[in-house]
Amino acid sequence: MWHRCGAGTVSVTVAPRMVTGQWNTSLAMANERILITDDDPEIRDMLAEYLRAEGYGPVTAGCAKEALAHLANHPPDVVLLDVRLPDANGMELLKESFIPELGYHRVIMLSAYGTRQEVEDAIVAGAYDYLSKPLSLPRVKMAVRNCVHLQELEQKLDEASGGVPPVPVRKLVGTSPALLAVLEQIRQVAPFDVPVMLLGENGTGKELAARAIHALSPRGRGPFILMDCGALPETLVEAEIFGHERGAFSGAVQARPGRFERADKGTLFLDEIGNVPLAVQPKLLRVLESDEVERLGGAQSVRTDVRVISATNADVDRMVAEESFRRDLYHCLNTVTIRMPTLRERKEDIPLLVHYALMTASRTYKKDVRTVSPAAMSLLETYPWPGNVRELQNCVRAAVIMADRVVEPEHLPPPVRNPAAQPGRGPVLGLRLGETLAEIGRQAAETAQRAAILQTLEETRWNKTETAKRLRVDYKTLYVKMRLYGLQKRGPRLVEKPVR
Repeated sequence: MWHRCGAGTVSVTVAPRMVTGQWNTSLAMANERILITDDDPEIRDMLAEYLRAEGYGPVTAGCAKEALAHLANHPPDVVLLDVRLPDANGMELLKESFIPELGYHRVIMLSAYGTRQEVEDAIVAGAYDYLSKPLSLPRVKMAVRNCVHLQELEQKLDEASGGVPPVPVRKLVGTSPALLAVLEQIRQVAPFDVPVMLLGENGTGKELAARAIHALSPRGRGPFILMDCGALPETLVEAEIFGHERGAFSGAVQARPGRFERADKGTLFLDEIGNVPLAVQPKLLRVLESDEVERLGGAQSVRTDVRVISATNADVDRMVAEESFRRDLYHCLNTVTIRMPTLRERKEDIPLLVHYALMTASRTYKKDVRTVSPAAMSLLETYPWPGNVRELQNCVRAAVIMADRVVEPEHLPPPVRNPAAQPGRGPVLGLRLGETLAEIGRQAAETAQRAAILQTLEETRWNKTETAKRLRVDYKTLYVKMRLYGLQKRGPRLVEKPVR
């Protein structure tokens, strides 16, 4: 590989990236290798001494030629790269050399002259962070530590997926035992052409898991078709799943293939499967058993080759017991069941999730916000996250937009800053003697849900469609919850029925 540095030309052969276990052997060691590239010897020595005391293994380079030689012979885990070097431009090296060879999250830019445009260019080009001189040593320590943690995350994902994981697997960020167990289940089930049911609360990553199973399967090059069964009126669910012929119903001006036909040779992901109308379930069961689909209003069956992955946040066992979901369909869909853990069950993943979301949001919005203050991180780690990872990601995106370089507590939304002030999060009053903690917890959760639904209904003037959208639940779930909590509006007055 040839690189032009200043007036001369430097020829360096860079070793190709090797698989995990050969390339990143230093990640398993105590001292991660840090390459410090700066033309100022005092800065190099200061950073090397500081990082060595922090347990890292620093090496130094005073110019691009030395840095590229280190890159070729002893690939570092992290590179601290000065923008202005005597024989090259650090930004050119970032774009031409370091990122392609080192992959994501490996380069931290240093500069005493950085403009906002330069910072944005570095982030867009793939740099993990951009530090301005004079350098803050604690800031350097935090950037290096986060950089190393993200690489360890990628290594664990590689191991869990049996090789370099596809994009959907990389987005399942975390190193907690709960998440690694899910990644191992995904790796095991993906090659086998069997139905999979994903269980878990909203925002836990069920769609990402479904995409990962598809990507790691022999069908990975085929289509991945998603259908949210809770987003459509019951009258349209059947036509969307199975398709329809022209004139099959009012408004069907032309024939249209359904999701099963479109997913041929690929995967059909049926999200919120619990919302499939009971009348449609027998036809869905027949398709799963026969691999043939018949369009609505059609007379001919179409042969399909589809793997079905379903997901739900509902208690399907209870639905089966209540006969609102067919038992035979349930058993046909859940040959393998994977339960996605809530964020409350993997709180140790929150710092990694926050930094991953920071990196993504800073690139998307072209902002130099790559750090969370200890006070803000403490709030993020203690908040219960009822909306799970999706809520955390949205919180970080909003904070990046509002912050300038560092996310502080004031950049976080009110529920995160002061969770005790939110509806239903105060002390539980009126408890009876002998109530168990589980009963108390259930009552508190129901109280919080009821308060949130009522507040949102009032804010939307009892527009149930808008309320369901804001609460990120499907219309049917909202309807069931309103009946359960006795919420309904009659004329100008609110009527609250007692909960049965």
